[in-house]
Amino acid sequence: MSAEDRAHAQDDIGLCAVLEAESVGPAGERFFRIRASAEHGSALLWLEKGELRELAHTIKRMLRSSVRPTFRGGQEGAADFRVDFDFKVVSLAFGHDRANERYMLLAQRSEDEGDAIVLWADRDMLDRFADQAFEVHDGGRERCALCGAPMPEGRHICPRVN
Repeated sequence: MSAEDRAHAQDDIGLCAVLEAESVGPAGERFFRIRASAEHGSALLWLEKGELRELAHTIKRMLRSSVRPTFRGGQEGAADFRVDFDFKVVSLAFGHDRANERYMLLAQRSEDEGDAIVLWADRDMLDRFADQAFEVHDGGRERCALCGAPMPEGRHICPRVN
């Protein structure tokens, strides 16, 4: 990660101790966010449902890892979570710092260059985050009684029936 890449961020909150995907609200009316707590601050980064899933796909592709189940059921954010940054994400960038073996997530707050925050995570935390993001994304959907997979809006082809 070059100094030029970091220059696009106004705030660097450091290496994350907590990096979680969450949904807030009842099924059908959910809002999606990333909850991060790091060395120099904390953030709630609000995303669209599809953006959360695309981020999880991007992470899995970059890490070259498969999706593993993490938990079942909805999860509400901690009520006592202190937040330094709370905003709707305009755009996301993802990068890798090979020298430190850390991954960067740059979350843009507005269209203005430099109006962004950077947070960092190690490989294991990022991998767990991506698994959790898939679970959160699919959490509001009805599940197939045979295979447990989330039911798509169209026709479900169950591998156990095939």
